[in-house]
Amino acid sequence: MREKEALDYMRDCVRQALLNGCQRGHQFRKMRQAIIVEAKRLKRTASEIKDILAVWNGKCEKKLPPEEIKRHLFDYVDWVFKLKECRLSCKALQDYCIGEDRCQYFLRTTSKNRKETIDLPFSMEDLDKLLTKRFKADGYVMMLIVKALRFYQQDRATGEVMLVGYRTISAIVRDRWGHNLEPMAILRKMRLLIEEGVLEQVVRGKAGTFSQQANGYRFLPWRPPQPTITHINSMCNTEGQAS
Repeated sequence: MREKEALDYMRDCVRQALLNGCQRGHQFRKMRQAIIVEAKRLKRTASEIKDILAVWNGKCEKKLPPEEIKRHLFDYVDWVFKLKECRLSCKALQDYCIGEDRCQYFLRTTSKNRKETIDLPFSMEDLDKLLTKRFKADGYVMMLIVKALRFYQQDRATGEVMLVGYRTISAIVRDRWGHNLEPMAILRKMRLLIEEGVLEQVVRGKAGTFSQQANGYRFLPWRPPQPTITHINSMCNTEGQAS
């Protein structure tokens, strides 16, 4: 798993603490444990986690001096890795919760939101026809992006909101359909999809490095535009005038 993807899949409160640092005391001790447990859950090695904690320590209030880092950080990593099982519930982090309506981890992992990934709120076939007719070759690329997002949503059980970066979408399109799409091309096509009412951006972030967050999108209940029947009204008006 890439560093950025690992960061995206951390609990939001833990990711926030990792990026911004913590106050000394209870918050420091709680988030020290949370960062280790989350990083271990995401298949990071003990050595990698120690590197992460060393960088994190520099962001915290009154950072630990070098002679104390081993005892307060690195030894704790070794202790956690000796345990057969080490979990951390959201309840244990409730003092630092950013809110269920904003937490992408909650939206991805609750059973309610997992169920919502089963049904797409529009017809892929109808969307394909309209985009191909309206945008020609660009419409084909737009559909590849929609299919990649749908695959990501189902494969990762993200729930309604998909927290995903352009490079991840590009990788899915390349691996599944054999097309190479540049991130900037994906950005432009996703803006068109947003204008068409297919997607909505609900989380604004930045993709690309370990210290940045991807954007969050969700599918909207898009419907193809209904044709406006004007000739019947014209005929009715003409007949009315003739009579």
